[in-house]
Amino acid sequence: MKIDSTSFGEIVIDGRTYFSDVTVYSDGTIEHREKDMVIDMQEMSRILKKKVDIIVIGTGQEGTLELTDKVRDLLADMKIKVFELKSPDAIELFNSFMSQGRKAVAVIQTMG
Repeated sequence: MKIDSTSFGEIVIDGRTYFSDVTVYSDGTIEHREKDMVIDMQEMSRILKKKVDIIVIGTGQEGTLELTDKVRDLLADMKIKVFELKSPDAIELFNSFMSQGRKAVAVIQTMG
């Protein structure tokens, strides 16, 4: 599993192009996510069902995706490492974690 690239409105994962925001899990699962500028508790609850250690947030090409304060507090309480970077940088970090065999998830916004 490798995220190849991202640009405004699209992301390429293992050679396949997606025209939506995505959540990518270390087990190879890829989920489309609604075009929303906030990651709330409902979305994070779905993500945490996969038992991840690291969450990489690709905040978009211009950095507009955010976590709610409740999500930040929950992740801090659970001692889950969270990295928030613009999407091109986030995919590089996620790929690095994948090459190390880490249990990571990437939430990548392709717009904004």
